[in-house]
Amino acid sequence: MTARVATARPRPWAEAVEILTETWRFFVRNYPVVFAFGALASIQRFLAVSDTAEWAGGVGGEVFTAAARLAFIAWLAWALLRDQRAGGPGAGARWSDWVSRHRVTLLISTGFLLVFLIVFKAVPDSLAGRVGGIDEATWVSWELAIKNVTVIPFTMVWMTVLLAARPLSGEAAHAPPAVRDPAG
Repeated sequence: MTARVATARPRPWAEAVEILTETWRFFVRNYPVVFAFGALASIQRFLAVSDTAEWAGGVGGEVFTAAARLAFIAWLAWALLRDQRAGGPGAGARWSDWVSRHRVTLLISTGFLLVFLIVFKAVPDSLAGRVGGIDEATWVSWELAIKNVTVIPFTMVWMTVLLAARPLSGEAAHAPPAVRDPAG
């Protein structure tokens, strides 16, 4: 009889939860940076929806928010991938290999994302203008201001961990790496 060697790779549900947990830890530890980038978008969105500042509602405001989000993603890539063999020869093959071996984890993570979408987008949108006598424009202004420093950057961190930090790490072929925390 041949003994089977157990692998260190967690089951897909456990791995999806582990990725979400790593994301949460990174998000909390680095919240001052997350908040700083998100606040830029929050201010623009709040001003645009509430019609407080003309520049915020136009193309200039959208370019401003896009630039803030792209800068945040650049910081995320640096913070999450700086100590890993993320680039260079074989990065595409490592990414493809990880994705093909973790399809169920990706599907479960997509399910989690859909639940988040319902809880943090569909439910608040259905309440806009119907709660506590707050008019819809004010509700949406505050909703966007809050989401830009919470849900939106969290999702950006989560997708970066799920689709870059895990698959492109030097250890991706064997075991999931710990997400590097730039603060510690």
